[in-house]
Amino acid sequence: MTTDITQIKKELDGFEEVDSPFDLVPGDIIKYITIKSGKQCFFTGGTYKRMGDNKVYLEDKGRTKSFQINVLDKDGTILYSSRIFVKSDECLSSKDLEEYQKVIDNQQNIIEVMTEKLKNNKIIMEQLNAKNKKYEEVIKKLIAERS
Repeated sequence: MTTDITQIKKELDGFEEVDSPFDLVPGDIIKYITIKSGKQCFFTGGTYKRMGDNKVYLEDKGRTKSFQINVLDKDGTILYSSRIFVKSDECLSSKDLEEYQKVIDNQQNIIEVMTEKLKNNKIIMEQLNAKNKKYEEVIKKLIAERS
């Protein structure tokens, strides 16, 4: 828990704010800003697990923790909404990038092989069509001679 702006900026590097807690997916790495003891504080969070009764439940180092999504008054009016940040997809590790690059290279290789096979099949089909035309002409001549 911290209120130091520079520390919060460092912690949120690679994270993006979500508009709604309903956008969260189990397994997302989350960090959040909420009210604690009347002060707005930043928490490093953990791994999102589920939601329930105006709370977000997350797991951090094997422990389940939760925080309120909205702080409400007696009438149900929202006094404060917690801000939730999720690890951005744009910030991929080098291991992830290597894995994605391998997948892309493999798919490109498959596309090239299939393109080559299509070209070869097109050539074979053209040759077979030419032979069929010759056979049709021969058959027409034989039918014309018999008539």
